[in-house]
Amino acid sequence: MRAGLIVVLVLLLVAVAAQFLAADAGYVLISFQGWAVEMTVPVLIVLLALLLFVAGLLRRIRQAPRRVAERAAKASARRTGRHVARGLAALGAGRLARAERLLAKSAGRSQAPVLQYLAAARLAHGSGDAERRDHWFSLAGKAQPDARDAIALERAELHLAAGEQAAAMSHLAGLLEREPRHLQALRLFIPLQLQRKEWGEAARCLKALRKHGQTVAGDAAIWAVGAYVGLLGEADGARRVQRLWGEMPRDLRGSDKLALAHARALMRNGAHELAEQGLRRHLDEQWNSELAAAYGALELRDIPAAIRHAESWLAEHPQDPALLLALGRLCRKAKLWGKARSYIETSLGIEESRGGWLELAEMLEALDDKEGADAAYRKGLRFAVKGDEAEPS
Repeated sequence: MRAGLIVVLVLLLVAVAAQFLAADAGYVLISFQGWAVEMTVPVLIVLLALLLFVAGLLRRIRQAPRRVAERAAKASARRTGRHVARGLAALGAGRLARAERLLAKSAGRSQAPVLQYLAAARLAHGSGDAERRDHWFSLAGKAQPDARDAIALERAELHLAAGEQAAAMSHLAGLLEREPRHLQALRLFIPLQLQRKEWGEAARCLKALRKHGQTVAGDAAIWAVGAYVGLLGEADGARRVQRLWGEMPRDLRGSDKLALAHARALMRNGAHELAEQGLRRHLDEQWNSELAAAYGALELRDIPAAIRHAESWLAEHPQDPALLLALGRLCRKAKLWGKARSYIETSLGIEESRGGWLELAEMLEALDDKEGADAAYRKGLRFAVKGDEAEPS
């Protein structure tokens, strides 16, 4: 339209110019390599105008395919946008099948088809059709091969939501093999490892997670404690236990759960003296009744020294039943029967427990007080076992 208008304007200008030049049209001679062309000025102007018109026409013809493609792309984008909008509207209205169909239909013409395919896969998964879900995932991978990590993560999340842990772990393991420090994959993978009691693998993944700054706060700290508690629980030999404790991040060593697991691992491997040192150091810095109870289970060469340490804590924690029971046990091992009975009965007076009653029963039995021992046993049996201590049933 614009080209035609320009031609008409040029011809009008030529016509006007011809009127002015009618009296003296002028003379133009062009000579080139033996050829000579003669014409008037108006004729030259008309030829130049026609030449410009032809050049413009050829340029538009040459650009026509690109322009057609651009217009087609814009039209396709508009159609894709309409399908996406309709798909989202259907999703909002709860029409999941229609939403899935519209989103998948628009994916083939989308500039980011993987997003539509993933949305369609999630909808298919929600409707319980695993085959169709996997089909959309396959198309997403073909449409955008460089998005395989995002696809693997989406698949893992859907499997986790469905309780399919083995399938989720498979996708996450492949993702982490390619990108070992993938934050979201690590945060999904580590809890699965802990559930499967893969303590060593979980600890290695946690080291990668710590590089993201995930240290003492949040889920990462809970997972780290769980992993090292598991490793300590399986550790064979005091040297192995101490090596694990040395490898542990320093910010975790203040954990009461880890301190207890460390002490129990040493005690299980016969290193009661090392366990006593660790428990005493931790209790001097940070009080914990469960650790105090573990202190009473130690088998030590110098029991009187342990009793003195425990009695020094009693000055600050006189009403702690776990500490009183621990002192009773230590005094019983030292055959300090009067002190042992006094500590145990004081502990039971503050808070009854299965362990306390059984400890008293065994001590009374050793003192040939069969009637008192039987009464203590009966009271202890009223408590349901819960860990090392118990609660009333």
